[in-house]
Amino acid sequence: MDIKEPVELAEDVYWVGANIPDDQFQCHVYLIKNGEESIIIDPGSRITYDITKRKIEQLIDLKDIKYIVCHHQDPDIVGCVDQLLSDMGNDRERFLITHWRAWALLKHCNWDVKLYEIEKNGWRLKTGDRLLRFIFTPYLHFPGAFCTYDCKTKTLFSSDIFGGFTPEFELFAKSADDYFEKLKPFHEHYMPNNAFLTHSLDSIENYELNLIAPQHGSIIKKEFIKPILEKMRALRCGLFERFTNTRDVIKLSKLNDILENIIKIIAFQEKFYMVIDKFLDNLRQFYKVDSVRAYVMDVEETKILEFNSDNTTVNIIDDKNKLKQMIDASCYIKNGAMFFKPSQLHTIFGVHEPSYTFPIKDQNGKYYGVCFVIFKPDEFDVYVDLEVLSKFEVPISMAVLSERKEFCTRNKILKLHEESVRDPLTGLFNRRYMNILAELEFRKSKRYSQPMSVLMIDIDHFKMINDRYGHKVGDRVLKMVAQQIKNLIRGADIPIRYGGEEFVVILPNTTKENAFKLAERLRKTVETNPIEIDGIKIHCTLSIGISSMEDNPLTFEELVNIADKRMYAAKQTGRNRTSF
Repeated sequence: MDIKEPVELAEDVYWVGANIPDDQFQCHVYLIKNGEESIIIDPGSRITYDITKRKIEQLIDLKDIKYIVCHHQDPDIVGCVDQLLSDMGNDRERFLITHWRAWALLKHCNWDVKLYEIEKNGWRLKTGDRLLRFIFTPYLHFPGAFCTYDCKTKTLFSSDIFGGFTPEFELFAKSADDYFEKLKPFHEHYMPNNAFLTHSLDSIENYELNLIAPQHGSIIKKEFIKPILEKMRALRCGLFERFTNTRDVIKLSKLNDILENIIKIIAFQEKFYMVIDKFLDNLRQFYKVDSVRAYVMDVEETKILEFNSDNTTVNIIDDKNKLKQMIDASCYIKNGAMFFKPSQLHTIFGVHEPSYTFPIKDQNGKYYGVCFVIFKPDEFDVYVDLEVLSKFEVPISMAVLSERKEFCTRNKILKLHEESVRDPLTGLFNRRYMNILAELEFRKSKRYSQPMSVLMIDIDHFKMINDRYGHKVGDRVLKMVAQQIKNLIRGADIPIRYGGEEFVVILPNTTKENAFKLAERLRKTVETNPIEIDGIKIHCTLSIGISSMEDNPLTFEELVNIADKRMYAAKQTGRNRTSF
């Protein structure tokens, strides 16, 4: 195919345009040979006129052009019309086919041509054996936009719809997927919204299509039309509604895709870290972003939760001063801004690099904290597009607040679980937990023939302590003894407040001999370390009973009962002793 010559697309349908070097916004001109009533579609600009004229004259005489279709009034279509009319001569009647909305502007050109207004002519033109139908596509890209359909060859001359950006000249689209990627940024910034686009696609799909010949981009063959149409229905148009300051529409289209993908991830309730990873992977195509760190109040608004893209662990910051400064920052960090030098808030969170900083708010505008998008200082571009970054504030805030809610809920469940199995006074496990876990340890010991022992511990003369010093002091004694038990046992051992002043310690994988050694260490520690409360030294002693699997118990309950009997034996034989 030689694009320096006319290219026949269908019967008597020709491309007569030109390749404009270094222009991804190529403009195509088409000719329908129809004897003395030939039709030129979107004649083009002055830039390509000489080439277009030469190609037309290879096919027909210029004076045989009777109809000039102008899908809109922009100079890339109508720039050469006055020269074309002059070259055709004024010896016969000629018509400019367009919508009245375009003619309202084109009439000011004062051309020697009559208007063929498509509405008044029933949206059709019958000339010779040719029937053209005109499809109204309002607001794509201007109010009076329309397409032209040649019924004979089933070719759609689509004007701006189906146009694309082609960095290298491609008269025909190579594939549906390849061309859609070139079509997408063109439509997302050029068309006002998806509703108008979908409405026009519905109208176009009423016709059988063998070929689509847009004014810009590439011509689309039949096999690519259906897949491209399907993909176009999902486009989010009106790109400039989101981005107003950036001219690189291909970049904006990619960023638009990133936003859509992040919102989809959030919609499917994925983790915050997945959202941030997606954000960073895509944004790093354009900027040298290092990391993202967010700081928000927990649900009680008493602590700060730190979310850091560098790890997946939520860090809890229990610092009232930092919390106050973060809350106070809502007065001056009301919107996203670039900080080249750290503010006081940046300093307390250790952010010293250039950062885009914005407040984290919910949909009602309630302030929860702050987020830092941190840049690599050695590679920082001072011309970073703040408008682009601002578009990520809402999805990141949504992800942070969602993760905050999940984290706090999870922590609350863990706290409730702890409260259900812990004695609130001493912090040791309670009997409910003992009945669940100890039974499992007992069965494991039986199954694998492993040793296991139990200590039953009682504070001697505890009633006298309560009677003499009061129950508040008694409670503090219980807490101190419980702490001494925790200090001496292993991590695998299970300390339990059995009731009143009695404690049980379950010792997995421990012989009776080793249990005795532990019991004696504990007894002597308590005996030799008086508990000092409000200047009063209280001397305590313990009576301890030991049982083990060597006693051949049938159940865990029996194992505890054996230790309990031996503890009472220790009391009856003088207290402050261990019995096994």
